Amino acid sequence: MAERTLDSKLIYAELDTLKGEIRGLKQLVSEVVTRTRPTIQTEHPHIVRVEGIFGGEPIIKGTGISVRTIVERTRLRDTPEQIVDDYPHLTLAQVYDALSYYYEHPQEIEQYIAENFAKRGWQ
Repeated sequence: MAERTLDSKLIYAELDTLKGEIRGLKQLVSEVVTRTRPTIQTEHPHIVRVEGIFGGEPIIKGTGISVRTIVERTRLRDTPEQIVDDYPHLTLAQVYDALSYYYEHPQEIEQYIAENFAKRGWQ
């Protein structure tokens, strides 16, 4: 029997397709959850609080991505463009609005960051 060789480019293309489909499903689930739970709009157009999601932390509307996550990514030196590349369902406007929310509420978000670190046992 002839041995089949795998084309690594095809494998990576298929993996990218699957990753995109998974991101799409995550986005859909997040949208359904945020539509079925009580949502509080903030003064920022892209930032909401959803009961039961991250304990009511501010998140980007229609996603499961918290303002805290965006701030933490920028501290790792990720640019807003890199964040959008990693989360293609986000827009630059959403990322910048999350950062704007942080700069208007730094103590609140710093508290969420500290709680997250403590929960994970990080210093």
